[in-house]
Amino acid sequence: MRSTSVVNIDLSALDRNVSVIRDLISPQCELCGIVKADAYGLGAGRIARQLAESGVGMLAVYNLAQAEAISAAGVTTPQLVLMPVREIESGGAIHRLLLAGRLHLVVHGLSHAIDLALLADRLGGGAIPVHVEIDTGMSRGGSVASEAARTLAQIADDRRLRLAGVFTHFSASRECDATTHAQMDAFESILESQAASISSEVLIHAANSHALLRHPRFHRQMVRAGLAWTGLAELPEVAHDDPVQLESIVSWESAIVHVKQVPCDASVGYGSLFRTKRATRLGIVPVGYFDGYPLTAPGTERWVRLTTETPHGMRSCEAPVVGAVNMDQIIVDLSDTPASLAYGDGYIGMTAEIYGRDRAARNYLPRIANACATHPYELLCRLNPRIPRNYVGEAVMAKSASALRLDLQTPGAMTG
Repeated sequence: MRSTSVVNIDLSALDRNVSVIRDLISPQCELCGIVKADAYGLGAGRIARQLAESGVGMLAVYNLAQAEAISAAGVTTPQLVLMPVREIESGGAIHRLLLAGRLHLVVHGLSHAIDLALLADRLGGGAIPVHVEIDTGMSRGGSVASEAARTLAQIADDRRLRLAGVFTHFSASRECDATTHAQMDAFESILESQAASISSEVLIHAANSHALLRHPRFHRQMVRAGLAWTGLAELPEVAHDDPVQLESIVSWESAIVHVKQVPCDASVGYGSLFRTKRATRLGIVPVGYFDGYPLTAPGTERWVRLTTETPHGMRSCEAPVVGAVNMDQIIVDLSDTPASLAYGDGYIGMTAEIYGRDRAARNYLPRIANACATHPYELLCRLNPRIPRNYVGEAVMAKSASALRLDLQTPGAMTG
């Protein structure tokens, strides 16, 4: 199927991000890569394989279907399923993962522990490895302190379950140092009071991506990295020249497909949300909210980066997105784009980088997320699965947007 854009994913940058995370934690600390929601829309099978090749010791998904898909992609790294699971089909793919010791389940409370013990009876094959989640302030999954104590005691006395981990999840590790430390205080208090039910072999884990960047106190025996492996995890209070430098692995590219001149005081797009203040050159980029580009309030500042190959090498400049975001197109103001960057006649075919990897650029994904009052996770997950994912480093690579320039004038050239 033809596509008007491509998402480029740099697997070598992902590998470097894993190395950066490894340097932050101790050699004895395990690394769990979060790949739920199709690895935040980037393709769980391929991302999971790269994380495994980069030495990640565990993967985490939300549900059994995600675990099965990753296993079907040939990944043998053990997986932690975060959703409360109470039923598994006997003889199915998930049952085989359990029997192979490649599936860990999360216990969310005492009644859930009892349900899983009964499930182990029905399935046979020995004890199910479980991780107990303790709620220290997220008020989502897991159990509060009093129930956690009873849950841990129940598991310690039940041979059908094997305690493999105990963890909590931080609610504000990106925004608030004090809240994160307070949650860790509560978690450590429970660990200390229930030490008799927790052997030295149990993995204690608390840190998500922002907590692992925040302080070694949160690392314990394992850290769970999601946004960190994408390179998009940042602490707001840390300067960009901080020595911990993750790099974005994601860029989204399309191209200019149409250009027109409009006079001063012309309305642009639905609702006339933008009016020109001078004679203006406008360009159309064929991506919109169907593709996952954010539909936000009028006046939100968003930019794309235009690039083209000149006799002097690759040149680029930034252009603002103007008017309302359409279902399948956005409009950019090309008036300040130098004529020397024009690709052919009238700028048609110039690469339009929607999300870029350069931290200093105005189309850097976290910068767009901040402007839209949202989170990089959301913008990643919004990317339509129909957009081809181009994994840099694979033997067979999808076409990049530089090839798309030619495809726009060559019928039937690109499939995805």
